[in-house]
Amino acid sequence: MRQIKKGDIVGRKSYNKDVIFVVKNIISTRNGKIAILRGLIERVEADCHIEDLELIDKKTIKNNLKLQEIKAEKRINSSKNNEKDTQYRIGILNLDKRNKERIITGKILHLDGDNIFIYTHQ
Repeated sequence: MRQIKKGDIVGRKSYNKDVIFVVKNIISTRNGKIAILRGLIERVEADCHIEDLELIDKKTIKNNLKLQEIKAEKRINSSKNNEKDTQYRIGILNLDKRNKERIITGKILHLDGDNIFIYTHQ
């Protein structure tokens, strides 16, 4: 098995590889080597003994990214449907009023300024 190095894409065996990480740095300590990890999809950082890490193959990464894309699309579609329902209900409530002004409420979208996440998820 090849040695894990900076830049490798890994999962933690002790957590059943629930989160896919990129090795950000490797630090030598008196208790062994510790990897500093950054989430590939999730915005999270962690550390882990290097012995607990396992390399993730490209097919698994691709499948994981596709699954995240599907989840995001479902959330967007659900949000659009909820918005249409709300607009319809507001329209019914205002039928008897002559108020032609339409109030549109906004949603806050946080754009992440971290270059790692900008370029990895395009």
